[in-house]
Amino acid sequence: MTEQVRISQRSAILIERLRSDGITEEVLIQSLDQQEEAPLRAASSSDIDFAEWMNYAAEHGEQLVQAVRDGYRMTFTTVPGMKNWLKYALDMKAGRDYTEGEEGRLDGLQLTLEQAQQLKDTIAVNWVLLEHEDGTASLLLRALLTSSVPPQL
Repeated sequence: MTEQVRISQRSAILIERLRSDGITEEVLIQSLDQQEEAPLRAASSSDIDFAEWMNYAAEHGEQLVQAVRDGYRMTFTTVPGMKNWLKYALDMKAGRDYTEGEEGRLDGLQLTLEQAQQLKDTIAVNWVLLEHEDGTASLLLRALLTSSVPPQL
């Protein structure tokens, strides 16, 4: 398997939003590869500024074509970003498919094996997926620890 590229939360959500709008992978790849926003605008009902998104991605070295083709890992994800990603990528909504616990905790996710693997492969390092014995899962925002003490060698 090709190593997954890292992309921003915004790019991941936009890719999944376009997919949920019914845009095929071929159209998405061709549009991103040729930096053509017209096919995306014609196929999507959203008000996304595709040119601005493509320019942002290019400026930040995001390899969107590879992300669509081979998968991606988000570099960092906020709680609202995770909820949006779940909405567009897995058609899951708070209150219906999971509950919101304390800040940074989403509980009661009913995931297929494929969905669980997709989450593990995609979520940023500031999140962890916990699979419970009852068949549910939780997503937890992980506190990234920074230490001023260098590790012992």
